[in-house]
Amino acid sequence: MTQSHLEQYKKEIQGKFEDKIIKTEENYNELHFILTNQKDIPEICTYLYANMGTKLATMICTDERKLGNGFVIRYVFGKENGEDIFFFVTAKIDESTLSFPSIAMPIPSAALYEREIHDMFGLDAVGNPDTRPLVLHEHWPENTFPLRKEFDLKTKTTRKESQYKFLSVQGEGICEIPVGPVHAGIIEPGHFRFSVMGENIINLETRLFYTHKGIEKLAESMKIDDVLLLSERISGDESVANSTAFCQALEKIAMIEVPRRAQQIRTIFGELERLYNHMSSVAGIATDIGFAYGSSRLNIIKETLMRLNESLSGSRILFGVNRVGGVRCDITDESKTTIMKTIDKVSKDFEKVVTLLKSKSSFVDRLQGTGTIPKKAAQDLGIVGVAARCVGIDIDTRRDHPYAAYYTQHRGTPQEITQRQVTMQKRNGDVLARFEVRIQEILESFEIIRMSLQLESDGLHANTPTNLEPFRSALGYAESHRGQTVHWVMVGENNSIFRYKVRTASFLNWPIIEQAVLNDIVPDFPVVNKSLDLSYSGNDL
Repeated sequence: MTQSHLEQYKKEIQGKFEDKIIKTEENYNELHFILTNQKDIPEICTYLYANMGTKLATMICTDERKLGNGFVIRYVFGKENGEDIFFFVTAKIDESTLSFPSIAMPIPSAALYEREIHDMFGLDAVGNPDTRPLVLHEHWPENTFPLRKEFDLKTKTTRKESQYKFLSVQGEGICEIPVGPVHAGIIEPGHFRFSVMGENIINLETRLFYTHKGIEKLAESMKIDDVLLLSERISGDESVANSTAFCQALEKIAMIEVPRRAQQIRTIFGELERLYNHMSSVAGIATDIGFAYGSSRLNIIKETLMRLNESLSGSRILFGVNRVGGVRCDITDESKTTIMKTIDKVSKDFEKVVTLLKSKSSFVDRLQGTGTIPKKAAQDLGIVGVAARCVGIDIDTRRDHPYAAYYTQHRGTPQEITQRQVTMQKRNGDVLARFEVRIQEILESFEIIRMSLQLESDGLHANTPTNLEPFRSALGYAESHRGQTVHWVMVGENNSIFRYKVRTASFLNWPIIEQAVLNDIVPDFPVVNKSLDLSYSGNDL
């Protein structure tokens, strides 16, 4: 995205909404429009969504009463497919009503954000058709809003007895099957309420946030380096992606230029993280359809990759790779040799297993037509990552908003781009499509790692300023193996964190499972669930 493009969009939007925008600001690839009145939120947001080729990336609410701004909501829209820009629509919320207009009807993906804002800040989204609690379960006392500044982190709340209102499906022969929140495996809690007619699923409701960790509130009491450690633990298998996004935000605020070598190393570790997780997901699909041999072979490959992770970083799941301004872990010439030998061996073993899986008609038939995601639902809900790409939605943060060393990655010749688009449009959104997308991404990750090993010699990190300018903010982002993760940071006084807002891929993608299982049978649910690779921890922040 060049400066001329920013100016072009700035003039277009200012010209159309001249009397409704009080101020415009630029910050790297962010274009901020501050509104005169909150009543104009739906019109401007809908225009960006419907006419500018954007998707809603996140919604950020902040309690800025101590700064004299009251409550503030920022709507972030991201351009895709080559235009690296994020539009921010910022509005102060009327403190006399503590409400704001909903945009959930024209932009369905906004519904969850609006419910989250109500739970955490006590602001009502007028017009949202679903006013049930989302994050704070029904046992929380009324008028308790954890992300308001006056809420003390050590507060012990009292329990209120209440019941969550699940949708009740009526009709002769319809049965309800509750599953969870406690499961037989060693997974985190989540509740699934199935309504079935015979064997067919005709409705599914999910209920999450049983283990909400209060990460965004915790960050406000911690030093920046400690928040970096916290970001790695949002979801352990996304440690590189989440810490990269957090570091990016701080680096923008501090106006730090990260050395090229550090950017390349971030890319390598990001792809190593993608590899072992995709390998786990493909193995899990094989497990859930009863093909133990294929699963065992893939888990052996995963174990090899995790041992490589440990030899490079000291952590099997890559904790401790990033630091603000660069990376902590170097890749020596000896490490390069180890990586290349491991990748070469693993890639050959993997291709043999894939050939085996694809040759088994019982394996392919079990995946084909199962867990199909409707493309319209995927677009409306704004889903990301493999879940989006399996229905032909061509989005990838590594390409659309390049970071680390993805700026230098090969984008493809015009013929290759056309072929990719044709391939994307053939994908029908079932478990088989998600299996095939993961196979392709694993093969691409091998190549990205190989290309990124031509390391520069300019250092592992840049020096960070001693004092950051208070109340500056910036957006960081990365493409985890699940899809785009977005981290927005506003620093406070004395290098504190004033507000930390995280939106992972799982927050966006969990609702799509309710669409994917319709008309499948209950035994299909485990394989559909595994193919989407959704994280409880990554959702229950």
